[in-house]
Amino acid sequence: MSGPLIELYPGAEQHAFAAMMAELIRSNIEDRPEKLRDFRTMRGRVALVAEDAGATITLHFQAGKLSVHPGLHGVPDVVVRGSSESLIDLSRIPNHPRLPFLPDFRSSVAEKLGRALFERKLRISGLASHLALGLKLSRVLSIY
Repeated sequence: MSGPLIELYPGAEQHAFAAMMAELIRSNIEDRPEKLRDFRTMRGRVALVAEDAGATITLHFQAGKLSVHPGLHGVPDVVVRGSSESLIDLSRIPNHPRLPFLPDFRSSVAEKLGRALFERKLRISGLASHLALGLKLSRVLSIY
């Protein structure tokens, strides 16, 4: 079984946020091979916007391949905007204990992110029409 194919597009290698997210996804999949199945079925673009850092990246998932672009690349299916801390917290949401295909919304990290969503400090658009991409993204990003 080969590992994930993740590439940084030109300019992304100097973009600390892009390099960090690419490495996070790579190490999560290598540490937990069951995540590779989700990764191989993901199709779409996810833009992550760290407003406090002025950093935007696009994760372009292509069924087993991830291209990480600095800035916006194409039309994103899902856009996640918030503080750097909130975007990093997305990787700290554990899986639900009985339904591992769902995040554990009762965890302290999920509650913190829920407050940020309620206060509009974290905004996610496109999730309703791309729910499968969003759920798989949460599993691939999760360190658990």
